[in-house]
Amino acid sequence: MSLSVTRGGSTAPGGVVPDPATYIPVSDLPIAPEIREILAAQGIRTLYPPQAEALGPVLGGKSVLLACPTASGKSLVAYLGLLRAARAGRTGLYLVPLRALAQEKFEELGAFASLGVRVGISIGDFDLPPATLEKLDLLVATSEKADALLRKGSPWLDRLGCVVADEVHLLRDPDRGPTLEVTLTRLRAAHPDLQVLALSATVGNSEELAAWLGARHVASDFRPVPLRSGVYRDGRIVFTDLSLRPIAGGGEPVPRLVSSVLRDGGQAIVFVNSRRASEQVAQMLAPTVYALLAPEERAAAARIAEELGSVGEEDTEGMRRLTSLVPRGVAFHNASLTNPERRVVERAFRDRRLKALVATPTLAAGVNLPARRVIVRDTSRYDDRLGMQAPIPTMEVQQMLGRAGRPRFDTEGEAVLIARSPEDEDRLLDRYLSSSPEEVRSRLAAEPALRMHLLALVASGVVRSDEELETFLRGTFFGHTLPLSEIGTIVGRAREFLEEHGLLKRGGGLAASPFGELTSELYLDPMSAVILRRALERVPIGVRPFALLAAVAATPDLPPLFLRRGEEADLMARFVDEEPELLVKPEEDGLTPDLETFLSSLKTAEVLEAWIDETPIAALTERYGIGAGDLRSKVEDADWLLFGASRMAARFHRTAARAIDAVSLRVRYGVKEELLDLVRLRGIGRVRARALFDAGFADRDALVGASPDRVAQALRSPKLAEMILRDVRHPRAAAEARAPTHSGSDPASARGAPATAERGRRRARRLDDFPTEPDGPTTR
Repeated sequence: MSLSVTRGGSTAPGGVVPDPATYIPVSDLPIAPEIREILAAQGIRTLYPPQAEALGPVLGGKSVLLACPTASGKSLVAYLGLLRAARAGRTGLYLVPLRALAQEKFEELGAFASLGVRVGISIGDFDLPPATLEKLDLLVATSEKADALLRKGSPWLDRLGCVVADEVHLLRDPDRGPTLEVTLTRLRAAHPDLQVLALSATVGNSEELAAWLGARHVASDFRPVPLRSGVYRDGRIVFTDLSLRPIAGGGEPVPRLVSSVLRDGGQAIVFVNSRRASEQVAQMLAPTVYALLAPEERAAAARIAEELGSVGEEDTEGMRRLTSLVPRGVAFHNASLTNPERRVVERAFRDRRLKALVATPTLAAGVNLPARRVIVRDTSRYDDRLGMQAPIPTMEVQQMLGRAGRPRFDTEGEAVLIARSPEDEDRLLDRYLSSSPEEVRSRLAAEPALRMHLLALVASGVVRSDEELETFLRGTFFGHTLPLSEIGTIVGRAREFLEEHGLLKRGGGLAASPFGELTSELYLDPMSAVILRRALERVPIGVRPFALLAAVAATPDLPPLFLRRGEEADLMARFVDEEPELLVKPEEDGLTPDLETFLSSLKTAEVLEAWIDETPIAALTERYGIGAGDLRSKVEDADWLLFGASRMAARFHRTAARAIDAVSLRVRYGVKEELLDLVRLRGIGRVRARALFDAGFADRDALVGASPDRVAQALRSPKLAEMILRDVRHPRAAAEARAPTHSGSDPASARGAPATAERGRRRARRLDDFPTEPDGPTTR
């Protein structure tokens, strides 16, 4: 929640220069005194002009689209709208694209708990219990979670009065956009009086978005900290107003730019285009940053390594690299990190213990982590859809640059691109600093997205006829911007696929088959469901785990790993050896991947096989060239797909269910079959379970009468030994102790089936997203 400084006055290259004469006192707002007191306690006594302009209609119950730069106070407007709904006896939903952003919003809304407002968060791998949900006034969730609630139906949604769509410009994202678009359309159709508050970065067609949402359009280029944008080349920055700033020193541009801002007492974020580059650049910066740290800063940075050491049970290569860097005041931020590691890094940067952070673009997609100087080294990246390097969109680069300038710490921010020639300098100035961002366009027309959402609409009873489907599609942004004839052609292809493969019934009206209903409930891509159904039909007695792992790896819901040089030949040999027993083959009826992609999916299956054989994470990530975060993502997706296959087997192919369940549990915990009983204990993962087994404790029964000293020696933790012995001796109390925690935040203690929604839609490769779980409770 941003503190208030206000725009006004003249325009600067990075926005409008704040003018204190235009500040709007919070005391002028028609809000309850107790809300004013909470805002005052946070130092919020005045409003930015865009906040004041938006809050009039928001507090009057009107829908608003607020489009303005990062850190300009959009969240406060949304919070006050949600509070208005809650105090009127309605529920409020805050939609976010990223889990890390959800955690941030959940914590900020917790400031209003003293008003009696109950806030919850739903982002994990297991569903929020309906009884818990019903007690909430406000819920922070990803659009996938909200979509899942809509599919199942919920009395909580029946009372919905306000929905906030944060980062609504991500409608243009091919992975996240369609679900957000369908979710908003369904909510608006179900609640004609629904207040929609859409928060957006500056985009080229925000007025068109507002018109689609029936919302008042409020746009501003105000920034609380003025931004100077420019291009670095040959030792100086050329800003957009054509002023120059020489940068002292020599050598490579990134260390020189970082050194300059650190000498002035600021921090720096460097954006690069790949995970490997983030680690390489952080390593390159380490000597430069460390040399500029004062003794007390070096001591504070050293303590970060201790924090990292306390968050993981198993050592990883990424952890080793990170732990070697943070004492030098620098870190990288990418999907090779686990969730706890990310949280430690972000907290250390906010606390100014880390001075420089090298990140992939996820950090720009909503997480509040500004710095005085933001350096965007790369403006192109590999696009796996094109198979080549492609320019990063203007909007995305401007989102990165917009992180420059930290309120309360900086009087201005500097956003810098790096040019390598005069021609490159002109290109960067023209494309990224002088041009408007791209317009937002619907991605619902993509056939994979459309067939999934079309099936969900029919299976959940939202549309039952062609006429109802047409009415619904007209209400989407897709239908708002495209002619009906074009929509009909695209929808026809998706419908034909669903009917051909038995997910929709043929004939009059629109109705889902039992197979289609189950597919929608499981949140599967219909093509994944068809591939899994075919695999189940082929499961023999005594099927080997690798065949099941290869089947789920061949689905579009588990994107394959990239092949490194030299891997193709080994995987081809594995394919030849395994081919007779594989349940899915390449290029079958246009459903399964071509041979090259299929080999990539076999690599994914090999990684999962090594995981369930208890290969140490450090060895596994080195062998296959992936990060620990990537591994966890693949494990969670495979677990969800195996759960889906098990549900399908229980319904249609019961003989295969037992084998799938056994492999699913091994994937969930990363263990051999002999450890499955032990890993169900609270606080026990694969490493500790193996330690207990090797010490002679084969299962929980063996622990009941065990000596505390022996267990403590095996676990190297008397406190943990005391807890698990208490749990095995008093299992009912242990179950009750687990119940209040958010399912999914601790896989070693989780029970039940994986929540289908978020595991199913974790297709965020382009944004390098890896989910972040909540640190503490899920309600306030």
